[in-house]
Amino acid sequence: MPTDPAYRAADPDDFPAMIEPGRYARRSSDFEEIIARTEEHFWNPEDPDYVDFAAPFPTDQDTIVPTWFVLESNTAVWDRLDDGQRIKLTNQSARWSLSNILHGEQGALSLSASLCDIFLDPGAQEYAANQAREEARHVHAFARYMAARFGGAVFPVGDTVGRLLGELVATPVVYKKIVGMQMLVEGVA
Repeated sequence: MPTDPAYRAADPDDFPAMIEPGRYARRSSDFEEIIARTEEHFWNPEDPDYVDFAAPFPTDQDTIVPTWFVLESNTAVWDRLDDGQRIKLTNQSARWSLSNILHGEQGALSLSASLCDIFLDPGAQEYAANQAREEARHVHAFARYMAARFGGAVFPVGDTVGRLLGELVATPVVYKKIVGMQMLVEGVA
C-alpha cells in the first residue's frame, strides 16, 4: 500500500534513526497550517471560563444530560421509575458515557505520543506532539469533570474497547495508529 512520505516512521527501537543529522532537513510543509491553528486555539481546562468545576451541580436532584439520551427512557421499565430513580439512572448512564469518552481521550493521547516517538518527518513529529498535548488537555478536562460531578468515580474500560486501545497503541503499523485514532478512538470520544 502506498503511503505518504510524511508518515514514514522509524522502528520504535531505532532511536539512532531519530537523531540522524539529515532527518532534520527533511521536514515537510504538510502540517504547518494545522500546527499554526492548534497553537492559536490552546485552552486551559483549569480556566473557569471554559468549565467552572467549582459550580455546584446536585446530581441527586437534576440530570447532567437530557433524559432522552438514555435508551431506557423509551421502555416500560422507565415508566415504572419515580423521578429520583430516573435522575439516578440518567446520571449513571451519563457517567458510563463520559467514562468511555475519558478512556477514548487517553487512547488518543497514547496513540499521538507513540506516533511522535517514531515519525521521521519533523513536521509530522511536531504535529503528533501538538496532538498529544491537545489530547492531554482533554484527559485533564474530562478527569476534572468526572471528579466534580461524580466524585472521581470512573467506570473501568470495557474489555472490547480496552483491547482495541491496547492493540492500536502497541501496533508498529503507522497507518493503523492513524486510522485507529481518527476513526475509532476519536469517534468514541
